[in-house]
Amino acid sequence: MKSLSLARTYLCIMALLCCIGCEKELPIPPLDWETAENTNKNPEGYARRLEMPRLDASNIYNCYTTTYKGKETVTFSIEYDAEKRHSKWVAFTFDNNTAQTNWNRNNWNHTEWEGDPFQPDPLLPSDIRLGDEEHRKDRYDRGHLCASADRLYSKDANEQTFYYSNISPQLGDFNTGIWLDLENKVQNWGSNQTMRDTLYVVKGGTIRDGEFYDSRGTHGTIVKDIAKMSGIVVPAHYFMALVCRKSDSFYGIAFYFEHKSRHTGSLSDYAITIDELETYTGIDFFCNFPDKVEEAIEAKCTPSLWGMP
Repeated sequence: MKSLSLARTYLCIMALLCCIGCEKELPIPPLDWETAENTNKNPEGYARRLEMPRLDASNIYNCYTTTYKGKETVTFSIEYDAEKRHSKWVAFTFDNNTAQTNWNRNNWNHTEWEGDPFQPDPLLPSDIRLGDEEHRKDRYDRGHLCASADRLYSKDANEQTFYYSNISPQLGDFNTGIWLDLENKVQNWGSNQTMRDTLYVVKGGTIRDGEFYDSRGTHGTIVKDIAKMSGIVVPAHYFMALVCRKSDSFYGIAFYFEHKSRHTGSLSDYAITIDELETYTGIDFFCNFPDKVEEAIEAKCTPSLWGMP
């Protein structure tokens, strides 16, 4: 797979995007990343990391870190909706450190937890966070957003994936079906150093008004008044958005699933552009990329670049 020359102009990249059936990676346009125009970037700090979507000031933003190999390492970041008591999205990366496997989920059986360490998020105020009681009163799986298997480079990082802010109620057949299939794909891409230098990942479920169910109501019935809910928020759809970087090439892909038990077809049947996913979710993904780079990688979806039919 050949990369386009960095000497090409941005107009050439846009012409490439219009070529039906073209399967080349997209190079970084010839610009200075430090000074390149970015009209929608986040504030300074962790929020400026490349995997981050545009922050909604009405929600709570938290970044979770651990010390790994003597350095502070980001496990994942979340944007949390206090009214819905559910994360709007979870964002993280795979690189040569975070893609390592030094912990096994089964090891929790031999700790003080005596099993999976599901727990309330210690960084959230107690009045807006969920715990075992709320989740065990419904018929749904406690589905991870950032999967336990996404963060195996350390025990501490893996434990953070069990915070309930990273958990979403999922139908059992969905959690162990097409969602798990895509999680496995993402983990394979993340561990493939030939494919990536860095893999940027955003996952979530739809929680805007009119896009979720009541865990104690009828699955498939949209909640019209959150004040009348007796359970917790259950997203009507789930999604993932990914960007792969290898040297001077970037390419993106997104997936969008109805939250139901059975799905037919292959994963590539659910692949869409990141631009399309932004329309479906109202989320501005990968906003910290320079505008020209963001526009290019979000406009095209080519499953074959990801080893998919």
